[in-house]
Amino acid sequence: MSDGHYRTLRVSADATASEIRDAYRRLARVHHPDRGDAGDDSMAAINEAYRVLGEPSRRAVYDASRRGSAVGGGHPPAGPAVPAPTVSTVPSTPSRYPWKLVVGMAVVGVAIVLIGAALYEPPGPERPDNLLEPGSCVTILANSDAQEVVCSGGVDDRVVEVVVAFDDRCPVGTEAYRDRQGRGTACVSSVR
Repeated sequence: MSDGHYRTLRVSADATASEIRDAYRRLARVHHPDRGDAGDDSMAAINEAYRVLGEPSRRAVYDASRRGSAVGGGHPPAGPAVPAPTVSTVPSTPSRYPWKLVVGMAVVGVAIVLIGAALYEPPGPERPDNLLEPGSCVTILANSDAQEVVCSGGVDDRVVEVVVAFDDRCPVGTEAYRDRQGRGTACVSSVR
């Protein structure tokens, strides 16, 4: 191998990373296919050269292979290729679990739950839907119709035990009143 990628980017073999980057950008502006006067092959070669030389670990492998081929007379060594060691510029530190983040998120979650519990107000009693069913509290109107009301929990509350058809009789211990909605007869007992 010769100085192929260095020659393509028109930089020396001891060029810095910023010199390589600047050379790539300069050549890309000139040889880009959108300019119309440059071929795709020259831009492909420039891109490949920058792909290899712009990454420190790839550049180290490339440089090591260049030195090996220069010593060996220009021919690659016989036998299986042994990958060159990669060189990393980032110091290796063991990864750590983000305990501070986990604890912080747990504290925020607990705070939200406690604030929500402190601000929670239970809903008031359900509003009547005017459909009589067993357990509905009612008041008796002047025309003997039963109308659903909110249960007050007092002695005067009347509760629907069962709703029967107009021609059926109410069970013993209940009084028959017409359902205001016309669904039948409400069998009502007093809460004691």
